[in-house]
Amino acid sequence: MDANEKIEMEKGLLIDKRYNCPICDKQFRSKAVKSNSAKFVDTMPDLRPIHSNVNVTKYDAICCPNCGYAALGKNFNSPTATQRKIIHEKIETNFKSHEAAECPIYTTEMAISRMKMVLLCTVTKGGKDSEIGNVCLKICWLYQDLADEIADDDPDAETKRETYLKEAYNAGMNAYDRLTNARMHEDYPIAGMNETTLDYLLAYFAYKKEDYTTALQLLSGVVSSRSVSPRLKDKSLDLKDIINKVRENTES
Repeated sequence: MDANEKIEMEKGLLIDKRYNCPICDKQFRSKAVKSNSAKFVDTMPDLRPIHSNVNVTKYDAICCPNCGYAALGKNFNSPTATQRKIIHEKIETNFKSHEAAECPIYTTEMAISRMKMVLLCTVTKGGKDSEIGNVCLKICWLYQDLADEIADDDPDAETKRETYLKEAYNAGMNAYDRLTNARMHEDYPIAGMNETTLDYLLAYFAYKKEDYTTALQLLSGVVSSRSVSPRLKDKSLDLKDIINKVRENTES
C-alpha cells in the first residue's frame, strides 16, 4: 500500500466532529476516529497503543482555531470559570485566529503540534499533575510514532530518528515526574489508569532513567497484586527480567 492509499484508508475511518468552544463560544470542526473502527493490535512496553489501521493518538487533541483553546476530548468541555478566565487572558488574547486547515488526515507532525497546544493550555489553566502527565505521555508516544515512520532510505534517517527519540524521552520523563506526583496526591483512576497500570508505567520510565531500584519496587507491587491483569503481569515480569539482566551486565 503506497502513501496515497494509506491516506485514503485512514480518511475513511475519520469523521469531522463539530464542537462548541467553551472559551470563545464559537463552533469548529475537528477530526475524530469513528467509533469501533480502530483495530487494536497491542501495546508497547510504555503502553503506547498500536492499531493496524489508524494511529488513534493523533486524534486525541481538540484545538479551537478561533481562540487557541486546546484539550483532550474528555476534558474539552470541563474548564472551570476560573480556568476559562485564565485561558482567555493568557491564551486567547495572544492567539491569532485562523480558519481550520483543510486536510484529509492529521499527520504525526500536526498531531504533535496540536498536542503541544493542549499541554500549553493544560499547564496555563493550572491543570492537575495527572492531566499534564497524560498529555506529556501522549507527546512521548507521538514522537516515537514519528521515529517509526522514517524511511530507511532517508539520507537523514539516523539523525532524525535520534532527534525524535530524544524528544520522546524528554516527554516521557516529564510524564514520569507529573504522574509520580499524581500518584501521591490524587485519587484513582489517574490519567485513566488504575493503580497497577500506573505503577507499571512508572516502573517502565524509572527503568528508562536507570533508576532500577524504584522500577523493581514498583514492579514487585504490580506482580503481587490480586487485581493485576494477566497481560500486565506478563509485561511486568518481562520488564523485571530486562532490568535484572541490565544490572548483572553492569555489575560484571
